[in-house]
Amino acid sequence: MSDRPVLPAPAYRSNDPYETSGVQAGFQLPRSAWRAMFACYAIFFLGIFAATGRDAASVMMLVISGLYMLMFFGTAKLLHAQKGAEHDSPLDRSDGLLETWTGPMDRRSVAAQILAVPAGFAFLGVTFFIARAAAGF
Repeated sequence: MSDRPVLPAPAYRSNDPYETSGVQAGFQLPRSAWRAMFACYAIFFLGIFAATGRDAASVMMLVISGLYMLMFFGTAKLLHAQKGAEHDSPLDRSDGLLETWTGPMDRRSVAAQILAVPAGFAFLGVTFFIARAAAGF
């Protein structure tokens, strides 16, 4: 036993200035954005599989790539589940703005920025499928 006085535990300080009783800010993206991202990548893989999935090597590469996609979305889902309750996305409100380093962004701006690459991949998958269908399966 030490003769030093017992100090109280330091106050808990969250990184989220708006946290109240354990609720955290979280990803701050609406569920619709995550679902749209997943749908775009699913369309991409379905299109590529339909266009190129003719031999074992192609199928193996597509399965490996699909597993990486599932790891990406699965990791985000696991982290979200581990973290606990969080505030709703500010974009879910009709006048909601998402605060970013470059300033506030509305729902349309966030969707355009977040979904540009996944939508491009979906377009690419559909394009490969159409090209393969036009050339004859």
